[in-house]
Amino acid sequence: MGWHVQYRQGPVNRIAVHTSPEEAIDAACRLIDDGFDVYGIGTGPLADSIARPEILRIHEFWARAKPLPRQGSAYLNKSINAARPPLAR
Repeated sequence: MGWHVQYRQGPVNRIAVHTSPEEAIDAACRLIDDGFDVYGIGTGPLADSIARPEILRIHEFWARAKPLPRQGSAYLNKSINAARPPLAR
């Protein structure tokens, strides 16, 4: 059975389907980190899903458990380089 994640991207409501609850929760947490409004996770009818307050609680635990980027990782280098102004030549 598929797990759905309901979220808003601007004025558009979207639904993403995942194969497991872990994938759905991970996707929902990443969407929240990216600034999307996630308002439902579940398997059945869209009206019968995990609601926003519970999703935000799950996200708090997920964010605390997320490993920090390692020194020299591509993610860390990308974020550092994005914040730097271009070198003057």
